Amino acid sequence: MREKILLMGSPGTGKSTQLYYVAKYVHEEYGKSIKILDLEDKFEALLYSEVGSVPKYIDLHVATKWQEITDAVDTILGKVKPNDWIGVDRVDLSWPGVQRHYTRIKYDQSLGEKLMQSAKEIKKRAMFIPRFDQGDWQPVNEAYDGDFMHRLLFESRCNLVMTSGIAGVSENSPRDIFGNLGVIPRGQKELGHQPNSVFLLFQKREKSQTPPYKYEDSWHITTAKDLKGREKFDEHMLFDFSIQYLSLYYHP
Repeated sequence: MREKILLMGSPGTGKSTQLYYVAKYVHEEYGKSIKILDLEDKFEALLYSEVGSVPKYIDLHVATKWQEITDAVDTILGKVKPNDWIGVDRVDLSWPGVQRHYTRIKYDQSLGEKLMQSAKEIKKRAMFIPRFDQGDWQPVNEAYDGDFMHRLLFESRCNLVMTSGIAGVSENSPRDIFGNLGVIPRGQKELGHQPNSVFLLFQKREKSQTPPYKYEDSWHITTAKDLKGREKFDEHMLFDFSIQYLSLYYHP
């Protein structure tokens, strides 16, 4: 069975580090390489801080604009075989990426310019968030799904591990999954539903139990959803996701 995993969390909770641990694990245990799409241009810096270079078993593609992202997906899918591994660091950034791309094509404006123009056209005193016209969302969603997410999830036939930022739960949030956590993955609204396994990473600062009683940071993990029969994390200490989780369930 293919793994389709999402690790979500706020900045500094170790998402990119855990993605690196997964890459390292599948290489050391099974001799597999991994194709990683970096949408924030930070994963390479992490690798240099951890090991001094980009390891040969990591094929890294940095892409921050929509056309770069879709080109990288084309390149990656041209290299992989079924049951290979693909990683996407900050997958949630693909959603504003396609919005910016679409706005520039249709309106010849940046997304910020278009939203500011929309704000001026709405004659209300109450607070609001300016949005596209309803008809604009269909091509944006089609581009996101058809050129990006569905290709990774289904066309690739690969194992997929992604990282995402988080946002607060709203009235339109999928409460059946995330209501108890109080947060959802950032980005396109279906992102939390599409992977099989979703985990929240978070950080705590607590006073040590021994002298000199300094405050120390610790990293934790909670399961948002997972496949039936798998053990659920409930604010467990997080050290190495590949050892604590992947080693128990991934058997190529």
